[in-house]
Amino acid sequence: MKTNLLLSGLLSAGVLLTGCEDALKDVAVSAQSSTQDAKKTPVAITYFAVNIDLQRVDVSQDADENTSNWATLRDVAAGKRDLLKSGTAASPLFVTAGFQAGTVKQLRLVLGSASTITLNNGRTVALDTPSGEQSGLKVKVNRPVNGGSSYAVLVTIDPNWQVVARGNGTYGLKPVLEGNVIQTLGGNGDEGEARTHREVTSHQIQ
Repeated sequence: MKTNLLLSGLLSAGVLLTGCEDALKDVAVSAQSSTQDAKKTPVAITYFAVNIDLQRVDVSQDADENTSNWATLRDVAAGKRDLLKSGTAASPLFVTAGFQAGTVKQLRLVLGSASTITLNNGRTVALDTPSGEQSGLKVKVNRPVNGGSSYAVLVTIDPNWQVVARGNGTYGLKPVLEGNVIQTLGGNGDEGEARTHREVTSHQIQ
């Protein structure tokens, strides 16, 4: 009888220990998965402004996208531009009538050294853009345009993807952006009325 009770107790203890080990393993796996998921998911940061110090804009309209041939848009004024507010017809990055007939492949935004970023706590710090000051930020466009017409240039960014928050407290900007052009109806930089190039062309055909 005592032997049976002893065996029964040992079996119960073994089952209990096995269950505890399995539970600990499940907790460890769950914790590891949570850590990996946290590493994969970018932390969302709200920025109030991403101001670039725009000095010059060049355009490439080469059919083969030969970036050695650039033409400067002389009618674009230098100054600060907020990339968080440059993606609509009412508030474009700039307006120009300097395109030649053909296709705008890409733009090059040559920057000064006074670019800044305003954080979600209201603090404004320097925005590090060494490539923008040397070779310029590239804006991919690839849109057809009419020569001599006025176009608004739009640039929309996702700051949580294109702003680089470094561990040392500095901030940078990725060197390639996506852009678009829309033809303005008023001409001479009238940004209030604008439609996409496709919409304007369709209206003229009708």
